[in-house]
Amino acid sequence: MSAPTLSDIDDAMEMQSIPVGYRDTPQDEEDDDEDTFSDDDEIDELGMIAASSPQPNQKNPALKRHSYLTYIFAGLAAIVVLVEVLRGKDGSLSLNARTKATSDDLSTSSGTTGDNLIIEFTVANLRTNSANCSHVGKMLQCIPQHNNATNKFRIELHKSWAPIGVKRFQELTEANFWDDARIFRVVPNFVSQFGISSYPDVQKYYDSLGNLKDDKVIGSNKRGTLTFATSGRNTRTTQLFINTADNKFLDKQGFSPIGEVIPAGDGYGSMDVVDEMYSKYGEDPDQGMIKEEGKDYLEEKYHLLSYFVTAVFV
Repeated sequence: MSAPTLSDIDDAMEMQSIPVGYRDTPQDEEDDDEDTFSDDDEIDELGMIAASSPQPNQKNPALKRHSYLTYIFAGLAAIVVLVEVLRGKDGSLSLNARTKATSDDLSTSSGTTGDNLIIEFTVANLRTNSANCSHVGKMLQCIPQHNNATNKFRIELHKSWAPIGVKRFQELTEANFWDDARIFRVVPNFVSQFGISSYPDVQKYYDSLGNLKDDKVIGSNKRGTLTFATSGRNTRTTQLFINTADNKFLDKQGFSPIGEVIPAGDGYGSMDVVDEMYSKYGEDPDQGMIKEEGKDYLEEKYHLLSYFVTAVFV
């Protein structure tokens, strides 16, 4: 199902009935009880290792006890080996274990606990200031021409609004999913949409996890709120949009905001930064091609698109 055109948007906004964020190839709806994580990654249990020993002499109880102790110590050694395999040199979980970690594990290890989480985004290729940006290591420093704000803005996630959506967004942030992600659909005074990885293998992995169940609509789609895109009931994956206008008519369509852009502070801007995201390409970028070819397609065809350099919890 293709994304709505600009004329479609105008017509739909008049009717106050528009599904935002239709993907080119939306996935089928999943059952409500579908888990978003795969069970294929289960780690095989390591069996007990029994050391070879002579048959115990029934006339020698001490030798029989020694044999039992041998089995016990061998089993303990196997457990120690399993623990070491699952842990890296720095004591952190290995890659396979990280893949299976829950969001609660991630939040505990990173300090991102509490009801509300704040994430700072650094944006490259803002509309009016590409000539005023320079890289300092991985960080890009820019000064938008219209004011003295930086090229950073912050989003506060509200678990009380949408716990399922916030959990997924937190997991994606912890995994650095947003690095190099393009804001590929920018419709001024409507939405700025992102959420397809510039790395096809990464996107395939998250697509394989399945769709999210819907959250109840508690927050409203007013300007500055962050909401998952959807192509129908229970079809949320990794795509989201920031409302750049009051789109409260989307509330009745089931679009549940998960957070909002917060006011500017020391060293970061607010919606003034979001409004500077490059919009000249409109809805031209092909979402299917982004998934298939990633950065190669984007840099060849749409090199001016704004994109996230980093997204980190603060």
